Amino acid sequence: MFLRLIILSTFLFVLPLNAVKYDKLNPNALYERAIKYLDKEDYSRAIRALKSYTKSEPEDADGWNLYAFAHRKVGKFEKADEFYKKSLALDPNNLSALEYQGELFVQTGMMDLAEINLNKLKELCTGSCLEYEKLKEYISNDASK
Repeated sequence: MFLRLIILSTFLFVLPLNAVKYDKLNPNALYERAIKYLDKEDYSRAIRALKSYTKSEPEDADGWNLYAFAHRKVGKFEKADEFYKKSLALDPNNLSALEYQGELFVQTGMMDLAEINLNKLKELCTGSCLEYEKLKEYISNDASK
């Protein structure tokens, strides 16, 4: 009887731990955690959260965009390029991905490709939009160096 009580109490203590583990795998929780890390400029932790997030939500263009952004911020340009391409394959008109990919192009000396992204943003934005303005400024700041 005492052994059954130990087994039962052990089982009851394991249940909450599993619930916490599953919460960590919840895509919404992973995305929110990644945003929090990005806001704190903790890109390594953001990458870990976004790695799990993009595995659980592989069709989310915004997830791939943020995953690329975090890689770009730590200097992993090849990975960033790969993930921006995934994001834009899912949503070719993703304004944020076009802007950030354009910034990657500037950072890696591919100004012609950055200009292509800028022109696409100009076409997509009626009048003007923040992403267009930010990429235009990023290109302009690099050109003035």
